[in-house]
Amino acid sequence: MFRKIKFLLLSFAILATLNSCILTAVLIGGAVVAGGAVYYINGYYIIEIPRSIRSVFNATIKTIQTNSAYSLQTQSYTDKKAYIVATLGSEKIYITLTNINNKTTEIKIRVGTLGDEKISANLTNQVTKNIT
Repeated sequence: MFRKIKFLLLSFAILATLNSCILTAVLIGGAVVAGGAVYYINGYYIIEIPRSIRSVFNATIKTIQTNSAYSLQTQSYTDKKAYIVATLGSEKIYITLTNINNKTTEIKIRVGTLGDEKISANLTNQVTKNIT
């Protein structure tokens, strides 16, 4: 019994000491539609969603339009790529959707010049909730 309690406390301590990047990836990875992969590379938040580019594009536009904090600037869509530019306060948000295959879409988000992982992760989480 004492070993189980020790193991649980050790597991909690390890989880509490994870840096925010790993913790965000773990949390978002669990919340994303099944099968998604999450990366944060050089200011770009990248996630693969097992849905068509059209449904991800529609969910992204819906997310931006229904949240008053965001302002949609431009959008373009083709069968292989889609580009969306929005603002959040004074920060520009650049979103690129790439059709990997008919059933998988890559979302690439960059907030501002250097990127903001937390804002990108929150936006991605909202988008995945809007996917139909």
